[in-house]
Amino acid sequence: MNEAIRVSLVSLGCARNLVDSEVLLGRVVEEGLQVVTDPEDADVVVVNTCGFIETAKQESIDTILSVASLKEDGNLKGVIAVGCLAQRYGDQLKEQIPELDAVFGLSDYSNVPSVVRRIVNGSDRRWVATVTGGKPKGATSDRKRFLLTPQSYAYLRISEGCDHTCTFCAIPSMRGKNRSKPLDVLVEEAQGLAAAGVKELVVVAEDSTAYGLDIDKKRHIHTLLERLGSVDGIEWIRLMYAYPHTVLPELTTFLREHPKAVKYLDIPIQHISSPMLRAMKRGVKSEQVRGILDRLRGEVPGITVRSTLITGFPGETEQDFQELKALVQDYRFERLGVFPYSREEDTPAFDMEPQIEPEVAEARAAELMELQRGIMREFHDAKVGQVVDVVVDGYDEDGLLMGRSQADAPEVDGRVLLDAATAEPGTIVRVELTHADDYQWRGRVVAGDA
Repeated sequence: MNEAIRVSLVSLGCARNLVDSEVLLGRVVEEGLQVVTDPEDADVVVVNTCGFIETAKQESIDTILSVASLKEDGNLKGVIAVGCLAQRYGDQLKEQIPELDAVFGLSDYSNVPSVVRRIVNGSDRRWVATVTGGKPKGATSDRKRFLLTPQSYAYLRISEGCDHTCTFCAIPSMRGKNRSKPLDVLVEEAQGLAAAGVKELVVVAEDSTAYGLDIDKKRHIHTLLERLGSVDGIEWIRLMYAYPHTVLPELTTFLREHPKAVKYLDIPIQHISSPMLRAMKRGVKSEQVRGILDRLRGEVPGITVRSTLITGFPGETEQDFQELKALVQDYRFERLGVFPYSREEDTPAFDMEPQIEPEVAEARAAELMELQRGIMREFHDAKVGQVVDVVVDGYDEDGLLMGRSQADAPEVDGRVLLDAATAEPGTIVRVELTHADDYQWRGRVVAGDA
């Protein structure tokens, strides 16, 4: 019996990309290929690339080149690039990185296993080095997935694409317009994840609050979340990527009242200055953004609000920045990411004037993050002594258990560290928070049902 062809996958970028990676590996397993963790053990490595901003693009290229070096140093036979960078720059990748054996844009990846076999079996390399999947894929089912997350949580991607025309963003040009998945399909996916032992659903999309608009011109995110809440085995439902002025009262009601709702919302506002919001084409004014932020605090007591901000967008004045800094100081986001503007070709902002020097954008981002560090530390210190629910993801490099409170989304927020062997990975336990750091807590498991 021939030994199975071994495939390793390196997934870069956002949670939506990770779901693509899981779907791709599901295809690989379905076709009888073997998934291995270490690229050095693989016959073929797939790199799922990110093409969102310059740093992500460079990371993708560096990863491809690093993996490709294994062709000379090991037994690797092929490297395949897929994902957003491949969608955006497929022809350039093929021409400028000859080490690549195949390039797939955003597709259903059903052809990847056959291409892997062609590479391993020594078929004509010119055939496989063609760009495929030239159009963004439709919003199809992600039921057959090889999960790359811990058993404690999984991402549920509810739609593809985005209808907004933000001037800094290339996502619509890569992933197309918003395409919502059928509600029943999503419930079935959630049931499958629950059957695999998943406790937390992290609901993701380019714009989660647009769910359903393409179907009947109505927002149905609250309806979907209610249906997901009926799935046995799922205990937490966390919503990411809400658009600021599209958070309806029905959504805040779900967050406030449903027993499985995590009182947390990721709502990227990007800026607070009206001139900047207008230049970014965010479709909202400063007072509207402040209004929804205040509504979240009022309508969902105890909510954790996460947001992201951009500094150094073309035309950002010192006054604009000071207004943004005042918002961070006054609103006191529990969770916040700040990023210097990345000038992306084929976006309207690329040619806007005046462009802000990168050093200025980076310094402004660093100033906001330093301010936020103190705000988060105060938030963490205030929680010491409280008993909270914690979902246990696994172990860290020092052998401590790693978990997350409801205030912490996977990958982007903090964590709760517990003594080894005091809880089982994949469970939700009651924890007394005993010590606070800037970005994490220490805690001890206490008796009682979570």
